Amino acid sequence: MKTSSVPREAINIYNHDLELSNKGDLDSAITEYRKAINIYPSFVEAYNNIGEIYSRLGRKESAISIYLDAMNIEKHYRVLLNLGVEYYHNKDFPAALRFFKEALAAKPDFIEGNFYTGMVYYDQKDYPAAKDFFTRVIMSDRKHLKANYLLSYIHYEWKEYEKTIEYLDIIRDIADNPSFINKYYGFCYYYLGDYRKAVNFLSTALEASPKYSQFKDYLVSLTYENKLKEIGDIDQAISGLENKMLTSQLEFKEATRLGMLYIFKGKNDKAEKLLMSLKQKLAS
Repeated sequence: MKTSSVPREAINIYNHDLELSNKGDLDSAITEYRKAINIYPSFVEAYNNIGEIYSRLGRKESAISIYLDAMNIEKHYRVLLNLGVEYYHNKDFPAALRFFKEALAAKPDFIEGNFYTGMVYYDQKDYPAAKDFFTRVIMSDRKHLKANYLLSYIHYEWKEYEKTIEYLDIIRDIADNPSFINKYYGFCYYYLGDYRKAVNFLSTALEASPKYSQFKDYLVSLTYENKLKEIGDIDQAISGLENKMLTSQLEFKEATRLGMLYIFKGKNDKAEKLLMSLKQKLAS
């Protein structure tokens, strides 16, 4: 968006509007942005910011209308993105994708454009396409939290556990939920056969948040049917291992698996007791 030709009076109003928006005085900001537009009718930035405010207020149709007004002046990549986001939240994925791709045609390295394009494919379970766009995101912003989370999920779905760990490593120090990250590490190392690391990570996760019984994105959305596909009949597996534990000592792999199954079922107290016991044995 070019501001070199915008009259100084309109720019001063615009800058004041930004302060109003940051303070949460959104109605006043809209009024003032319109004053700036009256002075300079081609002020795309003002149209765009009004649209963003309407979106924050839940006035989706008004947001779309004002973005379209801006588009009649200039098809700026950020306006295209915002318009696409409105359609994305309305689950109109074809329309959203059209606007996101127009934004990327104008600015191929646009981080938000690549991310939201990836989200459209991700929500439609086209994981190969989603992976391509999320990868573009982290090429520009290596520690992009959401893109790395979603790349971890995709590779976990594909049972590519080493790749999952690679993406977890990138965001390990900045993750907003360390318990989630440690559980994910634990499951990956379990499937890779490194049961000692699995125990350590799962134990750390439970120590950090003993009552946290669900994954933030992936496991929280798993249906029981998906869990069956992932690791078989959970209740039957738990029952079998518990019965064996009554008559003999579980092998290390079996005990680790039982702890993992408890976590899948949300039985964190049992998981914590079992995994802490294993961790003590590792330390001795």
